[in-house]
Amino acid sequence: MTRSLQPAPSAVRIYNSDDIRFRNVHVNGESGLAFCDAEGCGTDLRASKFPYENAIQDMTSGLEVREREFAVLDVKRGATPVATTTGPAVRKLEDGFYSIAGAAVDAKGKLYFVEHNTHRIYGWTASEGLSVAADAPVDPVNLAVDRSGNLMVLSSDGAAGTVYSIKPGDPDSIAVIPPTPVTPHRDARVALPGNFWVNGEFKDQINPTTYQFTTLGEMFARDMAVPKPREYVSPDGSLVLPAYRTVQQGPPNHLGWRFSDALDTYGFVKAKLGERVFVSNGSEARTYSGLVGAGGSVTDLKPFANRGGESVAVGPDGRVYLANGQVFVHDADGRESGRIDVPERPLQLIFGGANGRTLFILTHHALYAVET
Repeated sequence: MTRSLQPAPSAVRIYNSDDIRFRNVHVNGESGLAFCDAEGCGTDLRASKFPYENAIQDMTSGLEVREREFAVLDVKRGATPVATTTGPAVRKLEDGFYSIAGAAVDAKGKLYFVEHNTHRIYGWTASEGLSVAADAPVDPVNLAVDRSGNLMVLSSDGAAGTVYSIKPGDPDSIAVIPPTPVTPHRDARVALPGNFWVNGEFKDQINPTTYQFTTLGEMFARDMAVPKPREYVSPDGSLVLPAYRTVQQGPPNHLGWRFSDALDTYGFVKAKLGERVFVSNGSEARTYSGLVGAGGSVTDLKPFANRGGESVAVGPDGRVYLANGQVFVHDADGRESGRIDVPERPLQLIFGGANGRTLFILTHHALYAVET
């Protein structure tokens, strides 16, 4: 199962069926696109942000399979579901969206996120509820907030994408941020994609001398270590977004498509140079930690958990929260210590709220929260 062009609930649906045997199932959002442009030729493998939310839905029993990859599953009618511990209570804050993502929080813990279908940027706080921070800005995809409260918006408009800043609630404040060569920025934080898709398909990965194939982990470490030569700097200089290679298909406006690691991620994670950051490689379903370097490079990658793909967030207590079908909680040493069950597949996790202890959970169609 590869991809769809819109949020779809499941790759397979079962009705009134028994003794169904699934073998070697893999569900993702991959669809290779070969290209050649001024920067050279290559293949982009993540041409959609809309993989199926579930591998299988049994419409008769109401049970779902959210795992992206599995070898064996037998569906038996009348089987008793295994009881599980679901962790803290999940609250639904808002729903009815087409597909939301790209969330960020400001210094006061206010949440901002993008609605894909309406090209709208929303805000949310416990006291204000849902508000409109920007109505119909230019093709917003992912957000970050600098120290002064400016929204830094990554847009899919233009052949290489566009980055602009805007003050929430002030449409006249929009200002395009041009890419500039990478330079040192004292105390600035770097915004990086929280999830990547590094697979290596359509490339010859065998070493003809040793007959060894490059592993997915080796590919990921190799690609993550490469610094980007240009960057986007927020208006107050406190936030930097590396300029990732962008692939274009079709015209450079809303009729065309653009793909890049920054456009394809569900949201950014932030860290200063020299700090460790958590990122996940969706093709492996594995989460790593690594050191942030110049140009958005991430080195000294260390496997953290054999789970991941959509999002990762670090809580105020130092525990690490992974979105991978449900929300899995890991201690700082990598040991799994809990699970938070969400009615829909979680896509992005981010901490905010007045005390910084609210875990916001974005799914395609709804916004949830958990107090940690």
